Amino acid sequence: MQEESKNITLGLGCVSWNKELGPYYIDMRPAEVHYTSNLYGGGFDKNGVPMTMSQNGPEYFTTNIAQYCFILHAQYCATKDESKHETLRKCMAVLEQEKIEDSNIAYWVQKYDCIRYHIPAPWVSSMAIGEAISIYLRMYQLEGNPSYLHTAEKAYSFLKKTCEDGGVRRYDENGYLWFEEYPSNPPSYVLNGFIYTLFGLIDLYRVTNRPDVKSDIDECIKTLKDNVHRFDSGYWSNYDLRYKELVRYYYQKNVHVPQMEILHRLTGEPIFLHYKNKWEKNITAFNYLIVRIMYRVRPRLQRLKKIVGK
Repeated sequence: MQEESKNITLGLGCVSWNKELGPYYIDMRPAEVHYTSNLYGGGFDKNGVPMTMSQNGPEYFTTNIAQYCFILHAQYCATKDESKHETLRKCMAVLEQEKIEDSNIAYWVQKYDCIRYHIPAPWVSSMAIGEAISIYLRMYQLEGNPSYLHTAEKAYSFLKKTCEDGGVRRYDENGYLWFEEYPSNPPSYVLNGFIYTLFGLIDLYRVTNRPDVKSDIDECIKTLKDNVHRFDSGYWSNYDLRYKELVRYYYQKNVHVPQMEILHRLTGEPIFLHYKNKWEKNITAFNYLIVRIMYRVRPRLQRLKKIVGK
């Protein structure tokens, strides 16, 4: 989901490999206004849980709830305000209600048709799984309820399922491991969703020290090191590799740039600092003007290519 906003600047949360997770990697508290201003169209339910407007009307959307939980969790960590904790519990109750699980796996489905990537409902997003793992583990550490840890581990078991088997795990033609925010055919390879999934894996490893999780983390970092250049347009960053659409201003500033900084802090890899600095420097009025022009020009060029190719 790409949303445009020039007035929000998200900082970094707790970036470490310590077992104690603390607030989420990106401090999403400034984005609370997106919920209170009803940016997502669904408002809140009677318990204060955010909803999202879809083709079917207002419904619960896992990633929006998880990110709202990150806001509440960070607020509670800072203030110990029990009202934030109570709303957090109510959000978790909805995630529990929406969860699908058996003895081995747990996951959450998207109930709408994804028009952009041609995925019919219901479908599963790796980003939803990764962010759910991250908030379930923080709730486990906050409240000590082992069922939260068990759900996080079951959600990781779902991440082992390939796209061909109805999952979100994919290896590309060069053998790189990806987790697909949108498990489309052909592949979409959305950058921010892949990284949010990776953050969930890192959280699980920090808490459990599982070697299979660490192996996936190492593969994901290699994928990003060797492929992040493919998301660079030269003057801006791209949302995915399928359409190579330039991201909105909000994504450039508040998602891709901080994600690169977090990856650099976690791994020490210079390439992530390089793209953090480059994409941050790209945020100029002139470059943004080019981006806005390209949003108009690119669809026309694509239509022209189709006509010429016939």
